[in-house]
Amino acid sequence: MTRANCIVAACLVLGWLAPVARAQDVIQEFNYEVQISAWETKSGEVVTSSAHKAALKAIATDFSSTATYAGINHDDASKVALAIKNAGDFSVKSQGVIAKWSTGEVRFAWNDSNQFATVASTLKPELISLQIERLPSITVVVDPVPPVDYLVEINGERVRTTDKGKYRVDVGDVVVRVTRASRQDCLWKGTLQAGAEQQVACKL
Repeated sequence: MTRANCIVAACLVLGWLAPVARAQDVIQEFNYEVQISAWETKSGEVVTSSAHKAALKAIATDFSSTATYAGINHDDASKVALAIKNAGDFSVKSQGVIAKWSTGEVRFAWNDSNQFATVASTLKPELISLQIERLPSITVVVDPVPPVDYLVEINGERVRTTDKGKYRVDVGDVVVRVTRASRQDCLWKGTLQAGAEQQVACKL
């Protein structure tokens, strides 16, 4: 192989390795709001506002606890937790973290590889799915179904009706109200624990 060919070959190899290195460098880039919407689309379920907040709060709490243990600056950790609760944008790299939310941004570098390995594990996009799936669910079954002219409220929140009629809610007291014109409201009240599944049957 001539010297010129060697140079060309080396450039091709380096040109291939550079994008790979960059791809590996970016561990994750994601937005929690997008992750929740994707979960709803895939599951056919609706994540209520209370469930939305509860899932993000659980991730933020886990991050804060781990970050404190790993020695992350308290102010940085607090801002990242706020970004999580506000379903912000995240870029988690081997060098550090960039977190952005509606009213702010925080950037910090890892002290070492151990800190990266420990804390970065709490900032994985798939964790939102795990947190949502731990929450209780309510399935609203309306008889007769067609036409879909009824309204569903959960804890005072108007939620969209779906074919599956399944809703994720926060742990605790829950009030479900289903209304249809010229019919008596269907009302259910109860207290749900994590992982509970409740069916609400309404003859309207």
